[in-house]
Amino acid sequence: MENELDVDVGQENKDLEHDPIDGKFELNVNASFSEATLIVHPPYFGGKPVTEEQILTALAEKGVVYGIDTDEIKTILSEERYGSPFRIAKWLPPKDGIDGTITYHFEHQVEHKPKEDARGFVDYRDLGYIRNIKAGTVIATITPPTDGEPGIDLRGHTVNQRKGKPANAAHGENIGLSGDGSQLIALADGNLKSVGGKFAIETVFNLRGNVDASIGNLDFIGDIIIRGEVLEGFKITSQKSVTVYENVMGATIEAGGNVTIKKGCINSRVVSHGNVTIDFVENSNITCDGDLKADAFVTSTVYCGGELTAQGRMGTLMGGRYTCLKNLTANTIGTKSYLPTNIIVGDNAIMLEEKSEALKRLSELENQILRCSQVVDFLTQKKKQLGKIPPEREDMLNAAIKQKLINQAEKAKLQARIKEIEKYLENKQNLSVTCKKELYPGTKIIINDLVFQANATYQYCKIYLGEEGIQVETL
Repeated sequence: MENELDVDVGQENKDLEHDPIDGKFELNVNASFSEATLIVHPPYFGGKPVTEEQILTALAEKGVVYGIDTDEIKTILSEERYGSPFRIAKWLPPKDGIDGTITYHFEHQVEHKPKEDARGFVDYRDLGYIRNIKAGTVIATITPPTDGEPGIDLRGHTVNQRKGKPANAAHGENIGLSGDGSQLIALADGNLKSVGGKFAIETVFNLRGNVDASIGNLDFIGDIIIRGEVLEGFKITSQKSVTVYENVMGATIEAGGNVTIKKGCINSRVVSHGNVTIDFVENSNITCDGDLKADAFVTSTVYCGGELTAQGRMGTLMGGRYTCLKNLTANTIGTKSYLPTNIIVGDNAIMLEEKSEALKRLSELENQILRCSQVVDFLTQKKKQLGKIPPEREDMLNAAIKQKLINQAEKAKLQARIKEIEKYLENKQNLSVTCKKELYPGTKIIINDLVFQANATYQYCKIYLGEEGIQVETL
């Protein structure tokens, strides 16, 4: 009985024994070969644990040669991290390039509204309708795209990156790229405008309507063309030419070049450094460096550096004051009602006025030089007597010496200018006033510094400076 029992117990113990089970692992590599994960299973019944060499061999068999984290594999095995996935290899992802950018230094859309100055005053006529830009001005700065960097997958293959796209540096007329492509630059002086999101520069400002409260004053670096009228109280300023197709009424026009007004200039002021052409001028002030032409001049004040001509349908010049440095020609001068009409031809009168002012200033300078000399002489003598003078007296002496030198230099320039004027006045210019129809009483003509007063009506005549003074010649 005991032996039978012993046999049964032994058999049971034998049944409970197991063969050793080695540790296992699962290795997963994703389709893009960007990552590999590892799950380790423990050994049983004295089986062998998974080794690093086994894992590395399995990685190699799957083609994984890059990005293997051997430290992580060692840690997983040493710390017996069983049953959970761990990343043991990863790729070097590509770095995509950065798209280029463009930074504009001006707003695309500008609100036209009155501007407030530093003193808090608001000019409701100044709406900033024009943005003046000089050639060479940087409109925008362009940042180029970057290429980025390629990546490497677990197989060691290159993974291409996405290169950055260039910025959209589209631009309009008179704007171009700098030599290195890093800037948008103005290629001409003009008005900066934005159309369809693109900047452009117009060298001629063309307004199809009137200059009124909706537009405000215009100040432009280039030519200005106004298809309508310029209304009262508004001002047009151009560094080049101004052309107005309709009337200018109670306004101001200033131009660095020519001015053309195809209809009337009424109660207005025009300043031009070129020539001026107007249909008719009434109660206006006109100043120009070049020639001036109009069909009619009525009670206006005119200064013309060239020739003044009143010709056309009327060709009249009546009432007012007209100065031109060259010849004057008109059909009719003055009025039947003897309206005072003053004409000055040549610049002797102007030169004489300049000479008078120069002589006046010369006298002032001579008095100032005398006073400075007196101070200098007095303090210099005191310094010789005493060997030394107080600091404030020394400063006074130095200031007097300096002022004397300044005044003497100005005196020398004035004396030279007076001599130039005197020499110029000796040479009488061959100037004339030509009247192709009637010249009425009330007309006063000064040619250089000689005066002709019309006390009768003259027809078809020429007034000029002859050997015996002012002469009247019938045409």
